[in-house]
Amino acid sequence: MPTVIQEQIKILVELQRIDSEIYHLKKELASHPLLKQQLEADFEKKKVRLKAVEEEQKAAQLKQKQREGDLGAKEEKIKKLQAQLYQLKSNKEYSAMDMEIKGLKADNSVLEEEILKLLDVVDQTKAKCAKEKTLLAVEEKKLKDTLDALALKAQGMQAELSVREEKRKAYTPHVDAKLIRQYEKILKGREGLALVPVKKSSCGGCHMELPPQRVNEIQMQDRVIVCESCARILYWPS
Repeated sequence: MPTVIQEQIKILVELQRIDSEIYHLKKELASHPLLKQQLEADFEKKKVRLKAVEEEQKAAQLKQKQREGDLGAKEEKIKKLQAQLYQLKSNKEYSAMDMEIKGLKADNSVLEEEILKLLDVVDQTKAKCAKEKTLLAVEEKKLKDTLDALALKAQGMQAELSVREEKRKAYTPHVDAKLIRQYEKILKGREGLALVPVKKSSCGGCHMELPPQRVNEIQMQDRVIVCESCARILYWPS
């Protein structure tokens, strides 16, 4: 006839199975906020990449406008000097102003070339922006789908957790108050594993080899025996 301890251990085996499931469900649920945070952080990095391309485009457009402003100012100056050129009386003054006009025209040629290059840069950065926006829209959709799936999974896991927590209530009243307190204290301190079987003369929790006398005592199951290494409750699997 089974001893009281054997009956208690039998109940604890079922309780441990449920508690292991509860532990893993809670652990995974606890990891979800960090996973969500990581996914959102990765998406923010992709947004930063788009912003960098947009800034590059703005800088090129600003430089283009500045150079166009410089070109316009020099062209105005050339017009004024050309209007004054034929009013000069001495050849020396005429030559000096003519040289100044030629210098301004040379500057304008350089500016026009630079403006053309900047227009190419602006076009390239516009194309890059359009590409990055398209990629970002895809990534945003992917993020939303992943977060929705994660939320749905969490909802399902929460429902499973509730079922298991309700189920464990059917077992706890049948375990001795002192033993259930001991079991639950170990459960909290040992990552959801308080009760372990003996496996090949070793603790099923920390795998420490047990003395033969201790193995015999566990087989007898007339008292609660814990592992001297990890403090988990040991039992002999039937």
